[in-house]
Amino acid sequence: MQSHIWGVSTWGRNRNTLETVSFTVCYSDREGFIHERLEREKRCGRVEKLGPNRSRFTAELYDSSEIIPWIRSFICRIVEISFTNREVEERFRNDLEEMYRLYQLDGEVT
Repeated sequence: MQSHIWGVSTWGRNRNTLETVSFTVCYSDREGFIHERLEREKRCGRVEKLGPNRSRFTAELYDSSEIIPWIRSFICRIVEISFTNREVEERFRNDLEEMYRLYQLDGEVT
């Protein structure tokens, strides 16, 4: 069970069902520390090096909403993100849209 817990919750919205979260980040040649940070800070899951400046984090969690604050810390580098829990994904995307609106930024969450 411990390998599927990010914070303290062992009961996601769907009870004992594991939820998958995955996001891909891109970074410059001078930011190799981003991949190292993913490896160092992950509490569970796995990190894959997809290319010289591209990495993917994937985890199966009981409650994927707990990982959102950590994911937000990579927000300017995220190029792809998905959650099997559609409510969590929609909330994350809505938060980004609201941020764009508040800061009057043009952008579309993909």
